[in-house]
Amino acid sequence: MRANLIAEATMLTVSSAAPGVVGMPAAQANGSALAQAAGEHTAAQDQAFFVEIDSVSAGNRVGRATFRWRRASSASWEAAGLVTSTNWRTLADGVKFRWLGNVTPDFEMGDAWTILASANQGPTKLLDGDRDTAWRATGCANEHLTADLGAPALAQAMILADHNLTDQAVVTLLGDDGPNWTAPAFRQAVAVTRPHLTLFFEQTRRHWRLIMQDPANPDGHIRASMLHLCAVFRPARNFSASHDQTLSAGRVISYNDAGRMTGTTTSLGRAFSLPFNGLDAGDRAGLEAVFNQVHDVASGRLRPFFFTPSDDAPAETFYCLPEAELELRARGLGRWSSLLRLSEVTRSDV
Repeated sequence: MRANLIAEATMLTVSSAAPGVVGMPAAQANGSALAQAAGEHTAAQDQAFFVEIDSVSAGNRVGRATFRWRRASSASWEAAGLVTSTNWRTLADGVKFRWLGNVTPDFEMGDAWTILASANQGPTKLLDGDRDTAWRATGCANEHLTADLGAPALAQAMILADHNLTDQAVVTLLGDDGPNWTAPAFRQAVAVTRPHLTLFFEQTRRHWRLIMQDPANPDGHIRASMLHLCAVFRPARNFSASHDQTLSAGRVISYNDAGRMTGTTTSLGRAFSLPFNGLDAGDRAGLEAVFNQVHDVASGRLRPFFFTPSDDAPAETFYCLPEAELELRARGLGRWSSLLRLSEVTRSDV
C-alpha cells in the first residue's frame, strides 16, 4: 500500500485520548524540602520541566522562598518569582508541582528539580509507524478518529492496526468534503478483522471519520497502534500463485551450567518471497515507488508498509519491510521480472 495520506498529526483529531504519566521530581538540591509532582499530562510529546529556586531573600522556608520554571523546549523561563507552597500549582499541560516543608533550611539558592512527563496517548501514536505505541481512548461506547487531508485525495484502503475491538463492535467509515457527518457522501460499515481492521474501497474525499462503538469492550477503552489511509499499488501482473511464506518465531535460547536449555519467545511473524513475471514499465515503476517510499532518504527513516496478498481476504494484512535490495531483471520486449522479499514487522511488547 502507498504512503499514508494522513501525513501529520495536525491532520488527525481524536474523540478522546488517555493522558501521559507525570514522573516524580529528580532533585539537584541542598535544601531539605521534599518536592512532589502529579497530574495528567495532556501534551502530545514527551516533555521535561525544570523548576529552580530563584530567591531566598524573604526566607528559605516553604512559603517564603520563590521559584521559577520552564519546559525543556523553552529557551527562557516561563514564570519566575513564584512563591513556594505546599498547595498544588499547575505549571502547564496538566503537570502540577508542590513542596512539603521539612526542617530548616528548606531551600538554598539554585536548588533545582526536573520532572519528566510522557506524551498523551493521542494522534501522534497513530502516525509514528510503531506497533509498540498506541492511541488509547478514555472510553469505548462511542469513539472516533477524524482526518482532514487539506484537499480531496484518492483513498483506496483504510487500516486500523493492532486494535482491541471486540466482535460486537460497530465500526463505520465516513467520507465527505464538507464535512457533513450527519449525511456524508460516503458511508461504509467495516467488518472487524484482527489484528488489523482493513477495508478496501475507492473514494476521493478530503474529510474522513472512523466511528467505533464497542460499549461492552472488557478493557473499558479502545486502542490501536496505527491509522493508515492510502492509495493502493496493484500491479497489472500480480505475483505468482506459487510463492513462499515462512512463519518465524523471535526467541532467545540459553543453557545453564548443567546443559539444560531454557528459552523465551518474543514474537511471531511472517516472511514472504513473491516472484513477479512479465511486469511492464508501469508495474516496474510502481514497485520502485513502493521501495523508495520505504527508504525515505530525506528523513532518514525506514517506513514499512501494509501488504495484503488478496483484496478478498482483508484479514490477511501484514505490516512489512522489504529487503534492502530490489532486484529487477529485464526479460526483453519491455518486460521485467522481480523477486520481492518481505518480512513482517512484529510487536515487541507481546
